[in-house]
Amino acid sequence: MLVLQEPVQAAIWHCLNQYAFSDAVFLAERLYAELANEDSVFLLGTCYYRAGRVNEAYWLLSNAAPTRPNARFLLARCAVDLEKLGDAETALSGADTEFGDISPFALQLLAHIYCCTERRSKAAESQLKALKINPFLWDSFSQLCHLGGKVDPDEIFQLSNVKNLSACLGYNNNVTSTLNVENLPPSFNSPKMTPVNTTLSTAAMGEAITPDSVVPTSRLRSAFAPTTSPFSPSFGILPLEQTPMQYAPTLTDANERKANNFMQPVRNAVGQLKEVFSPIQQVRRSTRFSSNSYSVKENNKSPHRKSAAPKSPSRKNKSRITKVNPNKISIEPTEINRIKESTDRVVTATSTCNVVRQSSEGLMTLLRAIGEAYLQLAQLKCRKALVLLDELPPQHHNSPWVQSLIAVAHHELAEYESAAKHFAIVRAAQPLRTEYLDIYSTCLWHLQREVELSALARELVNRDRRCATAWLVAGNCFSLHKEHDTAVRFFRRAVQLQPDRPYSHTLLGHEYVATEETDKALACFRSAVRLDPRHYNAWFGIATVYSKQERFRLAEVHYRRALAIHPESGVLLCHLGVVLVALGQPKRALDTLDRAVAMDPTNPLCCFHRASVLFSANQLDKALEELEKLKDLVPKESLVYYLLGKVHNKLGNSHLALMHFSWATDLDPKGTSGHIKEAFDPARAENPPDTVL
Repeated sequence: MLVLQEPVQAAIWHCLNQYAFSDAVFLAERLYAELANEDSVFLLGTCYYRAGRVNEAYWLLSNAAPTRPNARFLLARCAVDLEKLGDAETALSGADTEFGDISPFALQLLAHIYCCTERRSKAAESQLKALKINPFLWDSFSQLCHLGGKVDPDEIFQLSNVKNLSACLGYNNNVTSTLNVENLPPSFNSPKMTPVNTTLSTAAMGEAITPDSVVPTSRLRSAFAPTTSPFSPSFGILPLEQTPMQYAPTLTDANERKANNFMQPVRNAVGQLKEVFSPIQQVRRSTRFSSNSYSVKENNKSPHRKSAAPKSPSRKNKSRITKVNPNKISIEPTEINRIKESTDRVVTATSTCNVVRQSSEGLMTLLRAIGEAYLQLAQLKCRKALVLLDELPPQHHNSPWVQSLIAVAHHELAEYESAAKHFAIVRAAQPLRTEYLDIYSTCLWHLQREVELSALARELVNRDRRCATAWLVAGNCFSLHKEHDTAVRFFRRAVQLQPDRPYSHTLLGHEYVATEETDKALACFRSAVRLDPRHYNAWFGIATVYSKQERFRLAEVHYRRALAIHPESGVLLCHLGVVLVALGQPKRALDTLDRAVAMDPTNPLCCFHRASVLFSANQLDKALEELEKLKDLVPKESLVYYLLGKVHNKLGNSHLALMHFSWATDLDPKGTSGHIKEAFDPARAENPPDTVL
């Protein structure tokens, strides 16, 4: 039985586009059984992949050893999903030269492979190449930002650097595309114009309009001829009957040239059309044009002399000759309609191309603004990022994605209340959104909001037990309740579900620190650093472990490493100051803590440690002033009252010291009772109270 390939392919792509994957697989298998060529192999592999049958797609393509770029790209994607990175890299060889319009996506996938194999510089290089070819690839830009590469949004998001805009927008130059101007995004500053539904050649998108840029109706119907690339969903559409257009074959030679030029850019179309209809002095013999007089011989001597009567035309030609008026040429209505329709196509095609280009320019302007803000946030310059995000247009500023970025920026600045407020806005707008909810749970952990965190954890786990974010939130919930063993189990589950996520390893490491399992904690933090060397939380965790082990030199080195990544963190400066105190450098410690307080004046931790250093340096008045402010910030923190009691005790204010020690005991009976006795009898303490921080 003979099976025509094109209609079957059309049916398969139609099923794929309607998400009927089972039907698509069935038809693709029938086609492959009939015609086992590279086209049918690629199509069947695509059906398998979209249906979630990645192993079958990989086996099929790897055995077929495809040579075409699309098939090799699909093979590489299957290999990446199956963690066969070596096979994927081999399939993507020549990604920047041999893959044509899909080369930026091949470069993206290659960059992912480089990241997984710890070749971050090559990953950044591949992402930059992808962006130069197609500046619409936001993921490449965001990955470049996180890789720490040198990125300039003003340079990247420019259409002037794009060689082929059609390819960036997903159009195949061999195929036509229907663009509905009415559906173009109004927010991208597209010009106001009458909505038209027009069909045009997409080759005109990236370049100036040329005579070949506007495709006649007959060519549009036959655009999907067998020569069309078989890798596009439009490959299977059968060609319709082709009736090529014919233009004005009855004009004089000079006017024929004018008529043929009507396909020039729209700036010439109207003028040329006027020339076609201008008075014609020379008449070409034609069956389509007639005249109302015969040729006469001019008499120069007597201009008023009557001309001789012409010879009567022969009977044979009589029916073909009529009177001619040299000042008025009549054109058949069908010819006028053809010229008018062709000119209209030039106008509408040019207008639509202008709208598409201007809309793309508007998108580039928006991407430059968002890109600059995102770059600042990726570099952890959070204050500047917040300013830039606030300057975005309202419709984008109020979107869940931008609100999430604002929340993350506040979180990085330890402004947990503001971060939680913006996360709540995101949750109200998109209740099922899970992006950055692990950060949200950390904010709730710092704010000690047990009820909200418990509700969030229960909701996420019940919704999707295979979501790593859900288990991270649940882990934070049990960590807040001091159930560390359960928290560790949940964090380990998150790592199991998504092992390439640095934050999962970091949270697990911090939980091991809480349970005093420092070796396990160090292993977790090092895993996070290996996945992302710019993950400052992991460097902070390593420094914390060394600080607990009293290896203060190593702790200082790693705190400074974290600060090099996040220089605006008052918390990091605070911990560095504490380590400097332990190293016997009180002056450097106080300078560091002064910077921390100036950077984050409402951070209780920074203020408390600064007051502790001032107390140790015997600057009691300044310490007392700092602690009084701190008491207003955290009125239920027992350590603040305990340190106030020590200051008053050293100043000789015994009654005030006893009062603050009593308040500290009421707030935390088990945590401070021993320290109160030490405050009155320093000889009982292993370390003098003046050195306790």
